[in-house]
Amino acid sequence: MANDLLYGLLPSHLLLGLIALLMLLEVLRASERWARVAVIAVMVAALVALAHQAGAGYGAPIVPGEIEIDALSLFGKAVLLACGLGLAVGFPGAGGSRFWLLAACSILGGLVILDSAGFASLFMGVELLSLPAFALVVHGRGGGVASEGAFKYLVLSSVASALMLLGISLAYGATGSLAIATWAPLLAQGGAHARATGVLVLGGLFLKAAVFPFHGWAPDAYASARMPVTALLATVVKAAVVLALVRIVAAQPLDPTSAAIVTALALASIFFGNLAALGQRRFKRLLAYSSVAHAGYMIFALLDTTGQRTGDLLWYTAFYALATLLACAAYELLCPGDDDDLAALDGKFAQRPFAALLLGFAMLSLAGLPPFPGFFAKVFVFRSVVASDQLAPAVAAFAGSFLGLTYYLGIVLRLFRTHVQRRPA
Repeated sequence: MANDLLYGLLPSHLLLGLIALLMLLEVLRASERWARVAVIAVMVAALVALAHQAGAGYGAPIVPGEIEIDALSLFGKAVLLACGLGLAVGFPGAGGSRFWLLAACSILGGLVILDSAGFASLFMGVELLSLPAFALVVHGRGGGVASEGAFKYLVLSSVASALMLLGISLAYGATGSLAIATWAPLLAQGGAHARATGVLVLGGLFLKAAVFPFHGWAPDAYASARMPVTALLATVVKAAVVLALVRIVAAQPLDPTSAAIVTALALASIFFGNLAALGQRRFKRLLAYSSVAHAGYMIFALLDTTGQRTGDLLWYTAFYALATLLACAAYELLCPGDDDDLAALDGKFAQRPFAALLLGFAMLSLAGLPPFPGFFAKVFVFRSVVASDQLAPAVAAFAGSFLGLTYYLGIVLRLFRTHVQRRPA
């Protein structure tokens, strides 16, 4: 038991050590460079520990009914830690100890979510994931628009937390246990009580994942934050919340009513997110609406009844998060500063060809064009949904994906423009 507690949770222990170190560096007013070096070193060490555990086929109930290490935990944590490493490598000027301290706390919350087998630890992980993000939105930005974006995120996230707590209380009332595995079969069976619980818990997570129509906080929060924070919101926070859905729903098929609700929300998110992104002239707001559309594809995978749901969502979140992180880092290289007007990308290939190619690769991957990684992520989801006798929704979702091609390809074409019109002063 003691060995499992130490070895099984080693990545989380390393993150806790990193947080303590960053606090010390802040007190000592050390150079910003040392904070970033510490983050990179710990993220690499945590990924090595996960690779060792995965290679050994490790799995154990650390705290029965609350904390458990399994394949989803190992590979999901690898996605979050890879995003943390990408943030540290891709944004050398993100900030000092305070920024990385908040980012490390958020990543640690994601690790807690992935290790959760019970609602208590899951809820604590979700809150630890979300709370530092409020401060990060305004970090280095002062008041004004950033405060408004953070306030919207805070209020709506609080509503989501309240919904989750109410749902968890109903689940405990029905089962007498906070273990997710005890409640999950009731969701598959349907029934008014189980359905009400599922609506509350999943609704809270849908809000945190910016699924339409619960997306209201995302455009303002993404647009008002600095680019590294936008990248964290769109990758670490999004991936962790979506994988929390996998933790709750597990491999249980949804009952017909729940499946119809998820189908409607998924299709609405796909079409609304892509249509809203078409009219955007700012990169971060475009990413926000793109995130809404991709959230639709992610929850679409919940319709799977073939047993591939966990694998499909792991691949999708990995490809989406890494492509989004690459897009944000490449944009920061091409257009440093606070100006995220898409017109600033015009003709950038001639000036910074490598960064422009990276941004183009990320955009084409997010668009889901073959042979880019995002294409295979969508294929995995559509394959499972079609195999689950959901052909009509799959065709509708596939048609909605073509709307996204317009703005993704529009960004790529901007990079290669040879005649650039001057923007008005």
